[in-house]
Amino acid sequence: MLNIEYWSMSKKGKKHTVNEDKSYNADMINTFNTGLFLVCDGVGGYAGGDIASFKVADKFSLRFSTIRENTSDIEGFISQTINEVNNEIINYAQQNPLYSKLASTLVGLIIVNEKYYSFSVGDSRIYLRDKVGFRQINEDDSRVWERYKAGIIKKSEIIKQTDKNIITAAIGFREQVEPHFYSGSLTGYFQFILCSDGLTDFVTEGDIEKILSQDKSLRDKCSDLIKKALDNGSYDDITVTLIEGDRQLAGWSQ
Repeated sequence: MLNIEYWSMSKKGKKHTVNEDKSYNADMINTFNTGLFLVCDGVGGYAGGDIASFKVADKFSLRFSTIRENTSDIEGFISQTINEVNNEIINYAQQNPLYSKLASTLVGLIIVNEKYYSFSVGDSRIYLRDKVGFRQINEDDSRVWERYKAGIIKKSEIIKQTDKNIITAAIGFREQVEPHFYSGSLTGYFQFILCSDGLTDFVTEGDIEKILSQDKSLRDKCSDLIKKALDNGSYDDITVTLIEGDRQLAGWSQ
């Protein structure tokens, strides 16, 4: 049986009057060998971002029993859930003109037995640290990512771009949503980090990896990541979820 622990932490930034990020964690590893972890970020500058991020997290939480009971089509479960909440957000925005541009990014992780399934829409990110190394396993839906993929800029230069926060996809943007999907096997020790751009727009991947590799509790690592973002001038909401598994040490602490 897979053994994991996790910690989530969120900090409201100065950019909005309320925290427009939302995290959700459903750890059923010990009973159903299944876990679901989400980070949603209400799109900055759009009224009601907190409503959109809540709707996304709430939809997944309400439908989580479906994936617990049937793990044969996880990608179908993810797509259906995203499409349903996408339609709900669009309908809500149409009925409430004050929130006409309601939207949210999403990055998620489902662990079933010893396999993981990751998915994303927008520019929230998920990283994996294991025996292979440390790397981002999803793609950003953003203008700067398009330039990176075209070879115009390097990955390390994304954080320096002035338009790094302009995204090209989100839940609620348009009628069709095309999430990114990624999957793999979990062997040995691993760490996942799910985070909003309040972290990655201000903390380099090198510094993220350095903090993850410290001999500290997950709670302290989350706190250190948020502190680093704030020290570097982050004014956006910051949300971080760390998931760690198969650690061959006794007495884990959160």
